[in-house]
Amino acid sequence: MASTNYEFDVVPAYRLHVNATLDDIRKSPGLYYNAADIVWMMASSALVLLMVPATGLLYSGTSNRSTIYMTWMPIITTAVVGIVWFLWGYAIAFSPSGSGFWGGPAGTAFHDVLIRPVGNKQGPQIPELVYVLFQGMFACFTASLVSGATIYKERTLKWIIFVVFWVTLVYCPIAHWSWNPEGWGSKWGTLDFAGGTPVHICAGTSALAYSLFYLMQLHRYNGQRADGGPRRSVDDWMQGDTNQHVSTVLTGTILLWIGWFGFNGGSALGANMRAVAACISTHLAACAGGITGCLLEAFYSWLQYGCTIPDNRRREVLEQLVVQFCNGAVVGLVAVTPGAGYISPYYAPIFGLIGAFLSFYALKLSKYLFDTLDIFAIHAVGGFVGMILTAFFARADIVALDGYSTIPGGANTIDDNWNQL
Repeated sequence: MASTNYEFDVVPAYRLHVNATLDDIRKSPGLYYNAADIVWMMASSALVLLMVPATGLLYSGTSNRSTIYMTWMPIITTAVVGIVWFLWGYAIAFSPSGSGFWGGPAGTAFHDVLIRPVGNKQGPQIPELVYVLFQGMFACFTASLVSGATIYKERTLKWIIFVVFWVTLVYCPIAHWSWNPEGWGSKWGTLDFAGGTPVHICAGTSALAYSLFYLMQLHRYNGQRADGGPRRSVDDWMQGDTNQHVSTVLTGTILLWIGWFGFNGGSALGANMRAVAACISTHLAACAGGITGCLLEAFYSWLQYGCTIPDNRRREVLEQLVVQFCNGAVVGLVAVTPGAGYISPYYAPIFGLIGAFLSFYALKLSKYLFDTLDIFAIHAVGGFVGMILTAFFARADIVALDGYSTIPGGANTIDDNWNQL
């Protein structure tokens, strides 16, 4: 490994176009890595980790029951996934193997990732270990999203066993397909800046599958009631769950909003103008999504009550407005995730508006799907919308703001990326 040459085309001006071996980099890492990029990536990793307890707060506020359980599950999930990521998860997702579906053994237990640069040429100015940490936070956050599907359905030990297999067999391979240069999705030309597919569509559809499995278990239980006793329905499971801790939902949403700047901005892999554009697009999409959700809820409240809301319903109407604002803001954040580093901020509100609009109506199906926390309606629908819209609004000039990335197309027009569809 020491004889491998790494060509640095994007380094401080006094060291431009330098060929270096791994030993050279290890002796003087400051000559080859940009300290500002490393600091930004470390801060972004911390912001993504903040999204884990934020998810717990959002879940516990949405549900009137199992408050401690719903704040605890994302935390224990993060600890378990962190170990899996260390032992073999990173290797499956990002190690070279020549396969478009599964990574190789390099990087197992973080072997040989301490100082090696990410990419050999015209790439980010960070060591691979920083990238390992950042992507590990993504894995933890994605699994914490799925943990919300366990409410009323599962115990902690069974969930821990499940999540080990889920990260290994679902998340890591999909991350390999989308983000590893050898992945079949990456080779096909898929544009997914920060996880529309590996994070949000993956989490949303996994939560749906988990919920449908237990819905079938519930139907099987009812079908086997030979004693003629009362049968259990989804409504029985969710009884008493209509009230919501709105202040907790709002707090969780605000923390997610803050963390998403690291989630999307950090995916630029450096302190550069592409990260700035991604952060601005993230904020605008959340604003548009929150307002859209709020307006839709206000419209249906007007249809129900007219211009005069009864005094005994004012608090309930206000709480629902706040909750739908929070749902819309989160959907806006989800929808812009795949395109944040590809689109001009001018188009970001479109992602939030369309994502929140479609998700608002998808929420109506959650009860019938046993998706008690609306994970599919928010994350899978939002991620799908974002992936589709990215095909229409991705621009080569925005991508080039980091100084080295390219996609096909012109610099001043909306480019065509039909492979995305």
